[in-house]
Amino acid sequence: MSNFYGQYIGFSGGGGSAQLAGWYGTIGITGMAGYYPNRNEIDYITIASAANAQDFGDCITAVRGADTMGNGIGGRGICVGGSTDSGQGNGGALSSPGLQYVTFTSTGNAIFFGNLLVGAYNPSPGGNDGIRGMKYGGEGGSPYYNPSIDYVTVATTMDALDFGDMFGGGASGGSSVNDGTTSLTCGYYRAAPATHQAEIQVVTTQTTGNATDWGPVFPVAWSGGCGSSSDSGRGVLHISDTTPPPGYNNTMEYLTIQTAADALDFGDITGGGYWSTIGKISNGVRGCVAGGYPSANIIDHYVYASLGNSADFGNLTVGRSMCDGISGS
Repeated sequence: MSNFYGQYIGFSGGGGSAQLAGWYGTIGITGMAGYYPNRNEIDYITIASAANAQDFGDCITAVRGADTMGNGIGGRGICVGGSTDSGQGNGGALSSPGLQYVTFTSTGNAIFFGNLLVGAYNPSPGGNDGIRGMKYGGEGGSPYYNPSIDYVTVATTMDALDFGDMFGGGASGGSSVNDGTTSLTCGYYRAAPATHQAEIQVVTTQTTGNATDWGPVFPVAWSGGCGSSSDSGRGVLHISDTTPPPGYNNTMEYLTIQTAADALDFGDITGGGYWSTIGKISNGVRGCVAGGYPSANIIDHYVYASLGNSADFGNLTVGRSMCDGISGS
């Protein structure tokens, strides 16, 4: 089939390059900012070629608990929100409204993009359909765990606009997967009552309105993981911080984005059970996860079409957690 860029999208069958859809690309930003201590470094990899990450540039401000959005082959990746304080804890974190972006094909420092509607520490990353980028919830504002869904047109520097609200109230720390029309956010933390969530929410990316309940749930409630999507419509998520059982684990699960059904087992992260890893890095064939709490430097990769454990890809330039990644060209 053809996507809205008129390019055919399909697997090449291995870890190499696929013909590109609008929401991913050949270059992976394996870290924008991060934690322990707060980081301003930006790393990147060429997703088809396993190797250590290289230096891309620096963020405007060193932040932890930031997330990402982008427009894939459109060429931009955006660092979303975060906190400028240096503490580990959540409640009371200094929530930044700032959006800063890089252009995938030109290494260099991040540039100011605009502001969120309200500051967001540890928001859930949102969908990217090649045109629009979104973020879900986050900590900051009133109520502190806010339910807002913001969006921007990634190709146009601007302040974020209101999309709607999350289903069930404010939350933070989730993951997202998407295809060219649909965005799912999964596995996040909600303060009232204080609990990890197993539910999945859905929006159609090119509309506005409140998120709705997707229906099925994950076998284990979790938060703080990461996700990335593929051109076949399969989304793979790292299920990192769980309850029960408590603690960090190395599980990966997958969804078929257009089919409302329970997540299934994909395999394990071979690097270990790391909380708050960097995800959302995909070239349509291969996905990557990186980093982990408090400052791991590992990068793992997997192939969407083949269930199984991840394999070593290389290392980050500096270890980090509490940040996310994004891919494009």
